[in-house]
Amino acid sequence: MDSFRAEQLIRIYVDGWKEYNPTKILSTLDPDCVLIESQGQIIRGAQQIIREVEKRIAGEYGPWKISRWDITTLVVAGSLCFLEWNFEGQRSFEGASLVRYTEDKIRSVREYRTTQPLWEEGQQ
Repeated sequence: MDSFRAEQLIRIYVDGWKEYNPTKILSTLDPDCVLIESQGQIIRGAQQIIREVEKRIAGEYGPWKISRWDITTLVVAGSLCFLEWNFEGQRSFEGASLVRYTEDKIRSVREYRTTQPLWEEGQQ
């Protein structure tokens, strides 16, 4: 996959989450896509990922919102993409994702996030 298409797919994917748009998210996913969320949940298959998105939008787990999800770094290397991001919803944190692609879709997303506020030595 060329770098432009890979970047375009991940930006559409993130925008779909921010817009609460399952159709937009689905358009980027390989049918066998795997999503490993930063809290540890593994969701297998594009349709199952979309069902999970719809549950969150419907509030099945309580209040859910995305106020902000900004990509701050995005690097594509062949069939891999690495991105760093700032997220704000019920909580705020920084994170990163490793994305793998098939020929034309997202094959997997593995998310990581900070669990404590960032700090530097001597600033505690």
